[in-house]
Amino acid sequence: MLTILKGQPEYLSRFFNIELVSGQEAGRNEVAAEENLTVYLVPMVRGINPVRDVVSIFRMAALIFRIRPSLIHSYTPKAGLVSMLAGWICRTPRRVHTFTGLIFPTAYGLKRSLLIYVDRLICACATHIVPEGYGVKRDLERFGITTKPLNVIGYGNIAGVDTEYFSPLGLDVSARGERLRRELKIPESSRVFCFVGRLNRDKGIGELISAFRNLPPNARLIVVGALDKTAPVEGRILNEIKFHPRIHLLGFLEDIRPALFISDLLVLPSYREGFPNVVLQAGAMSLPVIATDINGCNEIVEPGLNGWLVPAKDSQALNVAMQESLSMSRPNLKKMGERARARVQERFERFDHWGRMVGFYKSLLSFDRKSVR
Repeated sequence: MLTILKGQPEYLSRFFNIELVSGQEAGRNEVAAEENLTVYLVPMVRGINPVRDVVSIFRMAALIFRIRPSLIHSYTPKAGLVSMLAGWICRTPRRVHTFTGLIFPTAYGLKRSLLIYVDRLICACATHIVPEGYGVKRDLERFGITTKPLNVIGYGNIAGVDTEYFSPLGLDVSARGERLRRELKIPESSRVFCFVGRLNRDKGIGELISAFRNLPPNARLIVVGALDKTAPVEGRILNEIKFHPRIHLLGFLEDIRPALFISDLLVLPSYREGFPNVVLQAGAMSLPVIATDINGCNEIVEPGLNGWLVPAKDSQALNVAMQESLSMSRPNLKKMGERARARVQERFERFDHWGRMVGFYKSLLSFDRKSVR
């Protein structure tokens, strides 16, 4: 999460006394150096682990008792559970949790009930709840997770996009992109689709490969992302990705801009999202997007303006949208990409979002001048 929020803590520290907490050791020192801030470690494990979660809660409570912050802000489900409970125990006056994405709407049975209970517990311990987007807000209301006020900040998203960094006009980006095109042996005449994300079943990888399989020979697919072992894609799908002559598996990339630069469209057929950063990043790179009609995606993509929306888990509808994009002339596709970038600049520019965060925190801390510089 600290990677997604890169630069934001350092900026906020110009206005407030900021200290960070990480749930893992990996990358902690690098974040501390980049943000020029203290990053404490409170180990947390992914998934449900009652014994270790209780240990994390008490370690967080000990840290909070020592630091005595005026405000705590958590983002991920596990960090929310640990931080909000610990903050409640220590009676921290302002306890903020941002829901970046909800798992329970697509879960079933006992797992759904348990996830709902945990989210209700987080909300009960928090004093302020921020849904990352309006779709997340609707789900929190629809499932009765809390009766507390739910306020989206700006148009949604937690980080915004640096549209100067994610720009198709950067000379270094274009040079690296063209080098990647040559390495992959992708002809200039090809229409290139790009997927960026974890290779996870819930990302709709199976539907994507099924839809791509029936596209004409001029279509290419670039797949960027590491295999997610928590819910890996089927072996046959992974083999097709690896060995299909027109699919290019690049694995995890620190910098996705060259891959986006040589692509014509981003495709994100996820089953669920909070507010996908990659859709904003692709838009900033002037790429139209084909995405599923789910939370977050449908708050960024407007059909006909900057992309297409299709039902989740529907490979046929996804294929139709991909076929339509193939039939669109390059000038018209370029115009759609320009509108995508304009929308990101208007609504999701990173520096603008940081300003909204300053206003948000100041509104909560207006009666506590010790926390404001």
